[in-house]
Amino acid sequence: MKSKYGVIFPLLFIAVHTIAGEEVKIGLETVPAELMDKVSKLMPEATYQSANTEEENGDLVYEIQGVLADGRKLEVDITPAGDVEEIEVEFTHDLVPGAVLNAVESAYPGFTASFIEASHSESKKVVGYEFVGQQGGEKLDLDVSADGRKIVVADD
Repeated sequence: MKSKYGVIFPLLFIAVHTIAGEEVKIGLETVPAELMDKVSKLMPEATYQSANTEEENGDLVYEIQGVLADGRKLEVDITPAGDVEEIEVEFTHDLVPGAVLNAVESAYPGFTASFIEASHSESKKVVGYEFVGQQGGEKLDLDVSADGRKIVVADD
């Protein structure tokens, strides 16, 4: 039988450590069952492997990481209320629309991406991309709109 302290202390630990806005690694078993159920139904092709919590804009968010059947990584960000904030999926160049690739190359000639991630809404519509790579030996992290019209250098 699990004591009430077995539940209270992990939740207290999560609450205390997320106040500062830092990521706190947690076990998948500590993610509320209703949230895991929603995430699993949303992306049933994924195998979930880890989780953490983070404070974003003053609110607690569960970030649940996994891998798709083709080996690409994903993360689902979900609030305690069950609102999906974002689904991040690792992309390869061939999955990114040509207009987006052309916009990045035009704005940052010679940029070479080492990692690309697509950000999706709960409906799985792509709402933006993150490109991590280098241009002229300098590391760049670019946030790119879904249509490629807006490109912003992200803060590290």
